[in-house]
Amino acid sequence: ELPELPALPGLEAMEGLDRFVGEWEMEGITDEGRASMPGGVEFTAEQSVWWVEPGRSLAVDWDVTLKDGTKVSSGRGRITYDEAAGAVLNIYSGRDRGRPFTGSATLIGFDGAALDWRGHETSGTGASVNYEVTYQSADRDAWVVDFIPTCIDGSGGPQPGRFVWNRTNPFIERLEIAPGMIGVWDGAWQDAMGRTVLASLEITAGPGERSLRLRSTDEVDGVVRVVGDEIVWFDAASEQIRSRFLGGDGLVIGGVITLEKSLEGSPYLRSAWSGTDESGRPRSGIMKIDLLDDRLTIGYEALEIDGRTLDMTERAAFRREFDRRVR
Repeated sequence: ELPELPALPGLEAMEGLDRFVGEWEMEGITDEGRASMPGGVEFTAEQSVWWVEPGRSLAVDWDVTLKDGTKVSSGRGRITYDEAAGAVLNIYSGRDRGRPFTGSATLIGFDGAALDWRGHETSGTGASVNYEVTYQSADRDAWVVDFIPTCIDGSGGPQPGRFVWNRTNPFIERLEIAPGMIGVWDGAWQDAMGRTVLASLEITAGPGERSLRLRSTDEVDGVVRVVGDEIVWFDAASEQIRSRFLGGDGLVIGGVITLEKSLEGSPYLRSAWSGTDESGRPRSGIMKIDLLDDRLTIGYEALEIDGRTLDMTERAAFRREFDRRVR
């Protein structure tokens, strides 16, 4: 009696593919192996993955574009758990330089951080290929992929290769100056009573550099108080950069942040926000944040407190300048 073959990865593995959901990108140089595509040319690839039926069926859509903007390949597929086969299957099709191709693969190995597919593809060049593809990942934001042709019928088929899919970061794409803001910033000014205020603003990156966390503190006459904490993140539902500030004195505000450019072409952040103070009085404003080398400046284009609009002179009192702390 022959020993039973080990069971293929099943529904649990299908559910584990949740870490693929999202937008992905890749850059590279085309190889000489495909007759339909010139070799040695820079290309970018984009891929979208989303649940059609959570835990049971994923849709995949991708395209490959050369440096000159020519789209050379595109396709779509469906990854599903097939109960009859007791396996996770990937069925896909597309066009490569105008020529159709189709393929299918079975997931034969999965441990949460590594996947192993084996499949068959009839390529756009007319070649037929059996292949193995492995995916390895140390986190949820990148996959190292090895493509290994195991049997090619025809000429001009795909060559072995390694490439990396990186998860796109819409936060950095929309807020490109964010990495330069990370650090500890110090400022000093006089309050209404003429006392010197020593201020500190600490900005750290959230997980995967997909958000910013800010904490503001003031020190007056040796007494330190927390001014407030703020989180800045990309809201996928509205496709906007949003912020939420919780003040130590009860001020609560939320806003939308956009990246703008000055007349001189310098980037700055514009934050339109509103909320209420500890007494429930409304506040709103438009804040401008400039980053120039090691100087961070916060000013106000508009500010309204409890229904009263502050003029330019009054707004100037809220202007703050910080210098990057050198450790």
